[in-house]
Amino acid sequence: MQHDNEDNKNNVVNPPPDAPKTPEEQHKANESAAFDKRLNTLKHKHGLDEDLSKKAKATNDGVKAGIELLTPIVVCFFVGMGLDNWLDKSPLFLMIFFVLGVITGFWNIYKLTK
Repeated sequence: MQHDNEDNKNNVVNPPPDAPKTPEEQHKANESAAFDKRLNTLKHKHGLDEDLSKKAKATNDGVKAGIELLTPIVVCFFVGMGLDNWLDKSPLFLMIFFVLGVITGFWNIYKLTK
């Protein structure tokens, strides 16, 4: 008889360590699973899937690179124009600052891609 009792002890299946043990834990696990399902449904509905987010990131990187390139060129252009008007020089400062803006813009792209 004792031998049968030992066999029953060895045949007991233990739940996995991450399995909820109390009804409250089970309820929380069910709520979490339902929330994850709703969240994934909404992500898919609004186009926030991982594949689409990779495309969005690539687009974002391209826009950022364009802004990083054009901003110093435009700013330096207007600074050069302002200095030319203020000091009554012909396009001397405009050309200097435009070239400086182009160099700065490409330096920003270099740093961005590095």
